Amino acid sequence: MSPMKIGFVLSLALLALVSVAEGGVSFKSLNRTLTVQAKIQASNATSGLAHVGTDHLVISWAFNSSFAGKDADYVNVKIRLCYAPVSQTDRGWRKTKDDLHKDKTCSKGIAKQKYVATGNTTTWRITKDVPGAIYFVRVYAVDALGTQLAFGQTTDKNKTTNLFEIVPISGRHASVDVAAAVFSVFSVGSLMGFLSLEAIKQRKLNGKAGQ
Repeated sequence: MSPMKIGFVLSLALLALVSVAEGGVSFKSLNRTLTVQAKIQASNATSGLAHVGTDHLVISWAFNSSFAGKDADYVNVKIRLCYAPVSQTDRGWRKTKDDLHKDKTCSKGIAKQKYVATGNTTTWRITKDVPGAIYFVRVYAVDALGTQLAFGQTTDKNKTTNLFEIVPISGRHASVDVAAAVFSVFSVGSLMGFLSLEAIKQRKLNGKAGQ
């Protein structure tokens, strides 16, 4: 084989290796070996509704014993907040892809915990940067390198059950409206006072001119 052909073959092999390295784990290849539950903790609880900045999610996970022996390589779990399909429509930046390296379904990390078969619980205050949308929670079991080995989630396969809505911060707080109203009243009062003073000054000037 000529040096040119050898170089071409080596280039193709290198490109193949790079493609594999850049690719992620296929979600379809993962077994659902974890059970996951999420509960909204709020002062004013409304079923399936949580507010950013004030409310919490209490998330519990555990290994499903029917998969005994499958968790030998599990080292940690990664808990993530995921968009439901209804909140992905016409939003390419939230698109679901089988390659987890490219998948945008679960872009918000919640917590990372050490894996134990008996499971664990975490309480997460919903951060203010979370967009308003419909969500579910997914937990990945990962190895020492962080590679996904298995998963569990709070919803069904089609991601239509046990969903919850997160309400974002409104564009304007009530206190801002009050401040704006007070400022408006003050501004009108100041303007009226200014006009009155100008009128008095003008009358005085007119009086002097007539003397």
